Amino acid sequence: MSFPAETRTIKLFTPVKLEGGTELNVVHMREPLVRDRIAHAKDRGNEEEKEARMIAQLCNLSEQDIWLLTAADYAQLTDAFNVFMLPPAERPKES
Repeated sequence: MSFPAETRTIKLFTPVKLEGGTELNVVHMREPLVRDRIAHAKDRGNEEEKEARMIAQLCNLSEQDIWLLTAADYAQLTDAFNVFMLPPAERPKES
Protein backbone atom coordinates (compact mmCIF):
# COMPACT_ATOMS: atom_id res chain seq x y z
CA MET A 1 0.00 0.00 0.00
CA SER A 2 1.31 3.44 -0.81
CA PHE A 3 0.97 6.28 1.65
CA PRO A 4 0.63 9.99 0.97
CA ALA A 5 3.89 11.58 -0.04
CA GLU A 6 3.70 14.38 2.51
CA THR A 7 5.48 13.82 5.78
CA ARG A 8 6.57 16.05 8.61
CA THR A 9 9.91 15.78 10.38
CA ILE A 10 9.88 16.55 14.08
CA LYS A 11 13.19 17.04 15.94
CA LEU A 12 12.71 15.96 19.53
CA PHE A 13 13.64 18.37 22.31
CA THR A 14 14.60 15.39 24.49
CA PRO A 15 15.90 12.29 22.68
CA VAL A 16 14.71 8.97 24.08
CA LYS A 17 16.36 5.56 24.27
CA LEU A 18 14.09 2.93 22.69
CA GLU A 19 13.95 -0.74 23.55
CA GLY A 20 17.03 -2.31 22.03
CA GLY A 21 19.15 0.76 22.74
CA THR A 22 18.35 2.87 19.68
CA GLU A 23 18.25 6.59 20.39
CA LEU A 24 15.32 8.46 18.88
CA ASN A 25 16.17 12.08 18.00
CA VAL A 26 13.87 12.73 15.04
CA VAL A 27 10.40 11.46 14.22
CA HIS A 28 8.86 11.36 10.75
CA MET A 29 5.07 11.56 10.62
CA ARG A 30 3.13 10.62 7.51
CA GLU A 31 -0.10 12.25 6.49
CA PRO A 32 -3.10 10.37 7.94
CA LEU A 33 -5.54 8.54 5.74
CA VAL A 34 -9.27 8.05 6.29
CA ARG A 35 -8.51 4.49 7.43
CA ASP A 36 -6.34 5.90 10.23
CA ARG A 37 -9.23 8.04 11.45
CA ILE A 38 -11.65 5.09 11.27
CA ALA A 39 -9.21 2.86 13.17
CA HIS A 40 -8.93 5.61 15.79
CA ALA A 41 -12.72 5.80 16.15
CA LYS A 42 -12.96 2.01 16.61
CA ASP A 43 -9.98 1.77 18.99
CA ARG A 44 -10.29 0.93 22.68
CA GLY A 45 -9.45 3.11 25.66
CA ASN A 46 -9.94 6.76 26.44
CA GLU A 47 -9.40 9.53 23.90
CA GLU A 48 -5.80 10.20 24.96
CA GLU A 49 -4.83 6.53 24.61
CA LYS A 50 -6.51 6.28 21.21
CA GLU A 51 -4.80 9.45 20.00
CA ALA A 52 -1.38 8.26 21.19
CA ARG A 53 -1.79 4.94 19.34
CA MET A 54 -2.86 6.71 16.13
CA ILE A 55 0.09 9.12 16.31
CA ALA A 56 2.45 6.21 16.99
CA GLN A 57 1.11 4.46 13.87
CA LEU A 58 1.58 7.61 11.76
CA CYS A 59 5.17 7.85 13.00
CA ASN A 60 5.95 4.14 12.58
CA LEU A 61 6.52 3.86 16.33
CA SER A 62 5.06 1.56 18.95
CA GLU A 63 2.67 2.71 21.63
CA GLN A 64 5.43 2.06 24.19
CA ASP A 65 7.79 4.33 22.22
CA ILE A 66 5.27 7.18 22.41
CA TRP A 67 4.98 6.73 26.19
CA LEU A 68 8.70 7.54 26.51
CA LEU A 69 8.36 11.01 24.98
CA THR A 70 8.25 14.15 27.09
CA ALA A 71 4.99 16.09 27.09
CA ALA A 72 6.68 18.85 25.07
CA ASP A 73 7.77 16.40 22.37
CA TYR A 74 4.35 14.76 22.27
CA ALA A 75 2.84 18.23 21.82
CA GLN A 76 5.10 18.68 18.77
CA LEU A 77 3.63 15.47 17.30
CA THR A 78 0.04 16.55 17.92
CA ASP A 79 0.83 19.94 16.36
CA ALA A 80 2.20 18.16 13.26
CA PHE A 81 -0.94 16.01 13.12
CA ASN A 82 -3.11 19.13 13.27
CA VAL A 83 -1.20 20.65 10.34
CA PHE A 84 -2.29 17.63 8.27
CA MET A 85 -5.92 18.50 9.01
CA LEU A 86 -5.51 21.72 7.02
CA PRO A 87 -5.97 21.80 3.24
CA PRO A 88 -2.56 21.30 1.61
CA ALA A 89 -2.42 24.87 0.26
CA GLU A 90 -2.93 26.26 3.80
CA ARG A 91 -0.28 24.12 5.51
CA PRO A 92 2.78 25.99 6.72
CA LYS A 93 5.98 24.93 5.03
CA GLU A 94 8.51 23.02 7.10
CA SER A 95 11.55 25.06 8.00
